[in-house]
Amino acid sequence: MYGTSSGATGACNGNFLGIGADACHNAVLVEQSAAFGLLITNGEFVSMNGTDPTMIVVTNSNRGNVRFVNCAFWGPCNQNAVIEGRGTVGFSDCIFVQWDRNKEGRAAIQARSGSVVIRGCDFGQDAPQVDIGENVMRAIVSENTVKGKLNIVNRAKNVYINGNLGTEE
Repeated sequence: MYGTSSGATGACNGNFLGIGADACHNAVLVEQSAAFGLLITNGEFVSMNGTDPTMIVVTNSNRGNVRFVNCAFWGPCNQNAVIEGRGTVGFSDCIFVQWDRNKEGRAAIQARSGSVVIRGCDFGQDAPQVDIGENVMRAIVSENTVKGKLNIVNRAKNVYINGNLGTEE
């Protein structure tokens, strides 16, 4: 991402309101965000093309903060988010409609490193919701609703999982 009009690269920050991406491979790719944040509110994202369609990809080079608030994710993707790096990525009051298109047991959100906060979201499919890898520094997964069985995998040490509710529909 470009930080200046001169073409120099740098960490991105800003407030993106009501953005969307439709019928793509990756809807949002974050390589580096600023410490003071990349804020995405009221976004709509659909990834369905390519060999591994994923709505949100946060790469290992990210060191900053990324927040998704009141965003909707749908379409026949493999997963909604893959999170790496050392920054913090948060999802608050988001709607996750579809993922795991090939029924391989993939979680909607796959946190592999960094920190993650998933709070007050709605997962609309009876498939794994969150997979927290052993290299995740901190994770909070709380007060989410799930269609079907609650399925959160945790392999990290510093994790708070509480108040998530599933249904057996």
